[in-house]
Amino acid sequence: MSDIEMRQLAQFVAIAEAGSFRAAAQRVFVAQPALSVAIRKLEDAVGAPLFVRGRRGVTLTPAGQAFLPEARRSLLHAEQARQHARHAALGEGGTVRLGFVGSAAYRLLPQQLPGFLARYPGVQLELVEGTSLSIVPMLRDGRLDVGIVRSPLPDADDLLVRDVQTDRLVAVLPRSHPLAGQRRIALAALKDESFVMFSRSQVPGLRALILQACRDAGFSPRITQDATQIQTVVGLVGSGLGVALVPGVAADSGTRRVRFVPLDEGGAPAPITVALATRREGLSPAAQRLCAALAGPAGASTGG
Repeated sequence: MSDIEMRQLAQFVAIAEAGSFRAAAQRVFVAQPALSVAIRKLEDAVGAPLFVRGRRGVTLTPAGQAFLPEARRSLLHAEQARQHARHAALGEGGTVRLGFVGSAAYRLLPQQLPGFLARYPGVQLELVEGTSLSIVPMLRDGRLDVGIVRSPLPDADDLLVRDVQTDRLVAVLPRSHPLAGQRRIALAALKDESFVMFSRSQVPGLRALILQACRDAGFSPRITQDATQIQTVVGLVGSGLGVALVPGVAADSGTRRVRFVPLDEGGAPAPITVALATRREGLSPAAQRLCAALAGPAGASTGG
């Protein structure tokens, strides 16, 4: 049935619903003789008569009765396909695969995604949590469309990277720690502590930033445990395995077992920058709209 056209299906349904060729011809704006020819071709393609012609109109044959619901379903699917294609072309539909570092889940995503999803309910998001190190190759080989990463990214000249948010490292201490009640502390005050540190292999950028901050404060941290995700680092601190430095957005987690204490401004480490990363070409309209929403003011959605 590859030679059956959607136009013929629409004409067949119109005749079945109208009960006559003349009324259907008026409905589909086709001359009655041309409509008769089209239906004969459709019946040839199906291999069976679809209508019984009579003086008072037409009725469906058993083959026509079986064909009618399938014809309606095909027309519905074709219209849905047209709408999906149109919405995808306008950035109002389709699927966007978004990779994100853990810190984005504390503030950036909760601030920006609700407005985007409310404005573009036809866009399906596939979210993948990872590290900058794992997100970058997934962008390159097309497994992700957009990545939320920490910048700067080394060896990423092939990607388009733009900063969207900055943050500061804060100390995370067990709630029972003597310094947990301070409003601010100097990083050097932690020189004798055991540290829970971000993984060298999975989070090398953030680890390097923390190690450099400690060196600038005059000490090399004694690392007793490595972890990859921020929530894991915080959880290990809450379990009494040491102290840590984490992005300030982690304080939004509200865990009761630890205290997040800002560092003195004078000796505070360099800011942490969160960025959007995409391929330079081939970004879908929906992915472009998502990038605009993520880079916009907090809680804002993008216009059409």
